[in-house]
Amino acid sequence: MGEYELASLDSEPLYRPASFMSKASSQKPLTARPEKKQLFGGWRTGLAISTSAAAFVTIANIVFLGVVGARVNANGGALWTGDCKTAKEYSLWLHLAINALATVLLGAGNYTQQVLTGPTRQEIDQAHDKRQWLDIGVSSLHNLTKISIKRVAAWTVLALSSLPIHLLYNSVVSFETSANFFLLYTATPNDLAEPTLSNVTKTYKNLKNSLNDYDKLPVDECLSTYRRNLLSTRGDVILVMDTDFPYLWNNNSLPLEINPLKIQPPSKNWMCNLDSVSGTAISVQAWNWECDTAAIKADNWTIEFDIQLDSGLVSRHPSRVDHCYSKPTFEHCKVIVNLPLLGGVIACNVVKLVGLALTWLYLEKRPLLTLGDAVDSFLTNPDPATKKRHLMSKVSGKRLSWEPGPRAWFPQKRRWATAVSWRRYGITVFLCIITIIAAAILLSMGLNTLGHPSMTALWNRGFGQVNVDALIDFSEYNIRGAMGMVLISNLPQLILSLLYTAINGMWTTMLVGAEWNSYGMKHKGLRTTYPVGKQRKTYWLSLPLRYGVPLILGSATLHWLISQSIFFVKVVLWQNDKLLVDRYPDETTTCGYSPIAIIFSIILGGLILLATVGGSMRTMTPVIPSGATCSAVISSACHAPENDEDAASEYVRWGVVPGTDHCSMTSFAAEDPIKGRWYQ
Repeated sequence: MGEYELASLDSEPLYRPASFMSKASSQKPLTARPEKKQLFGGWRTGLAISTSAAAFVTIANIVFLGVVGARVNANGGALWTGDCKTAKEYSLWLHLAINALATVLLGAGNYTQQVLTGPTRQEIDQAHDKRQWLDIGVSSLHNLTKISIKRVAAWTVLALSSLPIHLLYNSVVSFETSANFFLLYTATPNDLAEPTLSNVTKTYKNLKNSLNDYDKLPVDECLSTYRRNLLSTRGDVILVMDTDFPYLWNNNSLPLEINPLKIQPPSKNWMCNLDSVSGTAISVQAWNWECDTAAIKADNWTIEFDIQLDSGLVSRHPSRVDHCYSKPTFEHCKVIVNLPLLGGVIACNVVKLVGLALTWLYLEKRPLLTLGDAVDSFLTNPDPATKKRHLMSKVSGKRLSWEPGPRAWFPQKRRWATAVSWRRYGITVFLCIITIIAAAILLSMGLNTLGHPSMTALWNRGFGQVNVDALIDFSEYNIRGAMGMVLISNLPQLILSLLYTAINGMWTTMLVGAEWNSYGMKHKGLRTTYPVGKQRKTYWLSLPLRYGVPLILGSATLHWLISQSIFFVKVVLWQNDKLLVDRYPDETTTCGYSPIAIIFSIILGGLILLATVGGSMRTMTPVIPSGATCSAVISSACHAPENDEDAASEYVRWGVVPGTDHCSMTSFAAEDPIKGRWYQ
């Protein structure tokens, strides 16, 4: 907080009326700015665009609900059912659209919230009267305690309406994959060639009689098909050996059940460790739990058989798989639309839209939103609270407590980061680093579970693809149910939105600082929301498009990558085209993760952080007192000479007025202050 001697004006208009012109300037009066509220022009155009963007998103969601609602209800929540490749493509494009719309809402909300926290001249005067200061040109939590309660309420509504959107939006559309529960049989050529099977179970008799329903696959195709974690196009399989030893099938023979949702044996490593014992069930050896199915070669896929000899002894016979019979099945993947979640998102859209529209239509007092707005106001109506404090400065981390009177000019080379408060800078960078480290730790845990596969293997797993060994087990935390998984999978989206807002605020503050310093280099027109004279029209508040566009695109891309990194998963078990969901109800709904998507998320997030920290390390030689976003510093630098009444509408520069010891923004000639010299 700053300390001041003089009381501020109770209330001053933002713009200079014509009566304030000097005689010298009366021959060329300024273009008067409209005092009547207009719905377009200046920052109101930005509000109109933000409101229109939110309306577009809301209408798009409502239209989507209307188009798919009846179909989804009729199909048990499914928008589309069929082959998994097509379903995944639909899901991918829908998630891209969702993240694009969410980014539009985020940008519209951020713009409007910055407008709402922008102080009016009256609020600044009241703060200066209490020896306090307000932020100008940035979205500021600091200002919330100093602005009107109505704007605080509107800001709060916009902030709260964003939370459910970030937590729910990406789970409105989900991909439901199907996985086949199948039976594994082993057989010799004798078993399949025998015309009658009098001594085998009914299961094996039926199998023999239904071989026409199976496809004969060479061993290499059989391997490539059944080594997949989640099998959706093939079901029961018969492995046929190349050895004609005594029949494996008898009245005690049982097939091996393979449940694709279990990562424990036998489901994970049956290919590596099959142990078929004649006269009993097929089993899997307990040892060698880790199984690299990719290492199995088609010409050397062997199974150990225990054959009981006439003497009663058991002889072990390794036998190579020659081919297999595989039963084809239909795929049952779905694109699911959660209508209740979509309804909740639409409700939040409507609340946000109403908040944006009311701000656009009913915000009457003009806030000072840009650095140029503030300079214009203070040059037009100088603030007595900062008179004779013309070298007032605010350095990051230091208290603003300057007394009136002359001060020596001792400029020190500084970095862009000094424009940001040490608290904001430190907390933002710390939270970003912690988030990246947490993601890296979780990635390491996931890779450890997967056996540290190569980058090629990770790439082949795909973005957002469901793999049975990449499903998160929440059983020890007693977290179950679809809604819990929805919230967990979307929590990173909320964290990212908060970090984006913080990063955006850092860039905004640094760029305002650079813009402020440029006014000490040469004469230039003020960048204002309602320009007159030689002032410049602005299409952005404080973040230029060359910075804002890459930042918002990076955020949108990162949102999509995160949606593919951790995601809601529903796997439905089928056997021979019949549902088995009731058999394993607790194993079908969870969260999945994609290691390659996490890697790309960490890389992109790290690049954004490095670009931000690197940008903050840029140096500049100060030619104007620091404190670009501080209302008191700006005010103190705007006490122009008395005969420079039209300075605000001319090209201005901060410097020493020739022939005086006075430093100020002025349209007159200005000189650089001399190091070590004292100035008013």
